[in-house]
Amino acid sequence: MKPKILKKILPQSYTMNTAQKPMHSGEIYHLWDALTASYRVINIAETYQMNTQDQEVHLFLKGLVQGTLLLRIPRLENLLKDAGFAVPPRPASKTLQGKPGVGQEVKLTDEEVLKVMLTLAHSLLILDARGVGTATTNQAIREVFIDLLKKTIMAHDILMKLGTGRQAFNPSPPATASPGALNLGEVYWLFDHLGYRHSTIVLLETYFTNSNDAELKKVLNHGLQKVALPQLQNIETLLKNEGFTVPARPVTRTKQLPAGRTGKIILRDSEILSVVITATQVMLDIHTNSLGSTYRADMRELIKGFIFDEIEYLTMLINLGGKRNLMEYPPNVTAKV
Repeated sequence: MKPKILKKILPQSYTMNTAQKPMHSGEIYHLWDALTASYRVINIAETYQMNTQDQEVHLFLKGLVQGTLLLRIPRLENLLKDAGFAVPPRPASKTLQGKPGVGQEVKLTDEEVLKVMLTLAHSLLILDARGVGTATTNQAIREVFIDLLKKTIMAHDILMKLGTGRQAFNPSPPATASPGALNLGEVYWLFDHLGYRHSTIVLLETYFTNSNDAELKKVLNHGLQKVALPQLQNIETLLKNEGFTVPARPVTRTKQLPAGRTGKIILRDSEILSVVITATQVMLDIHTNSLGSTYRADMRELIKGFIFDEIEYLTMLINLGGKRNLMEYPPNVTAKV
């Protein structure tokens, strides 16, 4: 089914009347970045599709190209066009240049194909997650990026499973001698996440104590009790099960001072919300980046859970900020006169 026909059937998937509610510069940038990255994916995937003689790898690459052309590129192109921006031409197909498995003068092994595709999928993960974090003025645009991120994670999962089964990748050495142990990179990510959780808990508890706003305190407490502390517990448990000692948790600060005071410096509710949103955006970016280099299945599932917990919490924060007019948006832009 052609994208033009799909647009008639599902118009809301491709147009959002952005002229009536212009996107800000960051949203446009990430739509553009995601589109041009998708073009590169097709260009490289078709090149490798024509080089591989492995039927399973060939089918994966063909499916990736078709899925990108059908499900990803039309949405991004039409959102930009609807806002009045001209999009670059799509890359010419490389599948007409010869027969699959023949390719050009430069030959690639199937393992090299899988490694490069994993790198590209990792890049798309990061781009899509940054799009989710950047889309703060338009929930519909954020939903586009969330959906793209879900599809990219699915493709990354398939590619990771395919390449791992063929021992095509080169993960870092195992962290312990136990069978199926986490590798050194995975242990590093877990300890890195642990440190960020400690900082997040300190931040949320401090701001919870500083605020007298009941609704803001409810959102901050949700972030503490439903996101940060459960994630910390999961990380600690995984590390302990692997035989590692975890550092002590930070001392609680929720009862150190009367409500509304953190000391000499008093923060406005808008400042609190701004910092928490920024911290959540950073954590979303960090977790998505770590997923790109995580191999063990249970840890991948753990990180994916973190990602979507943070997306849900980010939506809560943005909705509250919009409701209270506390958000500081980048400049709105439009190409329409």
